[in-house]
Amino acid sequence: MMLAIPPSVGLAQSGTLSELTQLKKAEGVILEFTEGEYSLADGATPPADGFEPGSSPKVYQINYEGWTFGDYHSVTGRFSIERDALPEGPLALYTISTRDQFVVLVNGAEVFRNFASVSDKKLSWNRPYLVALAPRVFQDGANTIEIRAVSQGSVGVGRVLIGESSAVQSYYSSQLFWRITAPQIVNYTMLLLGMLVFLFWLKRRHEIELLFLALSTFFWFARYFHFFAADIPFNLQLFSDISENASLYGSWSTMAFYFYFIRLRYTHQIVLGSLAVALVISVLQKALGWEWTVFYVWSLVLSLFMAGVGVVSLFRHRDLEYGALGLAMAATPIFALIDIYAAFRFGGSGGAIYISVFMPFLYTFAFLLSFGKRALDAFNSSENAKTVLERRIAETKAELAESEEARQQLRVEQAISSEHGRLMQEMHDGIGSNLVTALAVARQQNMPESTIKTLSGALNDLKLTVDSLEPVEGDIVALIGNLRHRMAGDLKAAGIACKWEVESCDNLPWLDATNALHVLRVFQEAISNVLTHSGASVISIGCKEAKRGDIKGVEAHIVDDGIGYEADIGSQGKGLINIQARAEALRGAMEQESRVGYGTRITLWLPYRREA
Repeated sequence: MMLAIPPSVGLAQSGTLSELTQLKKAEGVILEFTEGEYSLADGATPPADGFEPGSSPKVYQINYEGWTFGDYHSVTGRFSIERDALPEGPLALYTISTRDQFVVLVNGAEVFRNFASVSDKKLSWNRPYLVALAPRVFQDGANTIEIRAVSQGSVGVGRVLIGESSAVQSYYSSQLFWRITAPQIVNYTMLLLGMLVFLFWLKRRHEIELLFLALSTFFWFARYFHFFAADIPFNLQLFSDISENASLYGSWSTMAFYFYFIRLRYTHQIVLGSLAVALVISVLQKALGWEWTVFYVWSLVLSLFMAGVGVVSLFRHRDLEYGALGLAMAATPIFALIDIYAAFRFGGSGGAIYISVFMPFLYTFAFLLSFGKRALDAFNSSENAKTVLERRIAETKAELAESEEARQQLRVEQAISSEHGRLMQEMHDGIGSNLVTALAVARQQNMPESTIKTLSGALNDLKLTVDSLEPVEGDIVALIGNLRHRMAGDLKAAGIACKWEVESCDNLPWLDATNALHVLRVFQEAISNVLTHSGASVISIGCKEAKRGDIKGVEAHIVDDGIGYEADIGSQGKGLINIQARAEALRGAMEQESRVGYGTRITLWLPYRREA
């Protein structure tokens, strides 16, 4: 338990004024004591004599003095200043790194103490204090400021500044923010984030990097708690051991998190090996009494290792997911080296603001950026996968619908085909047989030629209709070939030779039974005209590919060498008009060329593809 520091036990006035340095601030002038008189003693009672001059600040480090945690040591620092050296108006005193319980006296009168009870375990090494000074406490001539401090660890009187109240207040506020408030905010925020990450890991235990991130925030909070804590929460020795060891395991868990996050090769072996080294260092330091600097050396080694990996990752993966963490890891040893330099330069006297206290928060924040980027990418990937899945489902549904439609269409076509077959069979076996029989009887009984001709024409029409029902699959050449075969007998009987002039043509996709009948009727009508009116001796039937404008198609023709006529459809009778009408129904074009004495040419052009 800390003992009470008694008030003045007799004031020994110094005959020598303390040396000062002046700090000019916008709010006014501040004076800093650079020399004073000091007296160190064992025990909890600050010494009142035995003063020796020394530079200020004066801090006695426990590890350098060879003391043991828990043993009391006390120091009194005394400073002398002329009243004329101080500005007029309200004054204030500022001190930092004065450890740990202390009182401030001016001319023997107590003006401030940083503890309320002797049982308070103050933690003052990094905490600034502001002491308001009433002008009346100073007298004309020389004045003495005395600071009496007691501690169970390092003890000393840190920096001591005095000056105009507004200037000192402004300086104190700035120091308090950067030393206490800001580290407190970022470390408690980091701890909260670590707890949330740990809870998140409980739901996603396969992502081991989340566990190490949470552990690192806990270790770093334990490490940096003494930077901003006002009181020691439990036994000083245990608290110090935890604070120092936390740097070792904070570096280890940070490395483990980062390497697992970037999927570095041999991460498992590296993590286990470095943990073993950390445990050995902890045991040997305690057993052999090594300096705590061994922790910092190993932490620096791990930081440099992480920085090297971070730089490589930064250049290899130039994106937010890896870049933010790579940059944070690369900066870690820089922060550490700056603080090491500050510690050696100022020796814990309160002259430095340590920046490593902000580093764990920065890399935790960098992880949140990286993890957020990864989560966003995963979300976008999920959304894209969902979109792709929905599109595939829609495509599958469309394919199934088309398949079902095709199946239904096939059923209809099969039914139509079956019905066509039945009708063709009925016409062949029924009507066809009856017409053949009637024609034979008419010829045997020498019936009038008109009757025989009518029966023969009816039989040819029936054959033509049956031919149109035959599946030709768009092959117009086969369709015309069948017609030529059907009409060959009539042409031969009329003494007309037939020439076949056919070139290779593609199929007409739209040429179904109905359209095939139109084509056959056109050719039947044209051939009938040749047989009836032309007096021709030769007829040419054929087809070839031909364009009309930019549209590809097939051009079929019938040419005779008969008597010809004047090519005027309006005056040529119903036959040619029917041919024209059927050509339009086929969405094609019919042309006739005829001259008296030179024969006739009928041309039917049909497109390969028709608009719906």
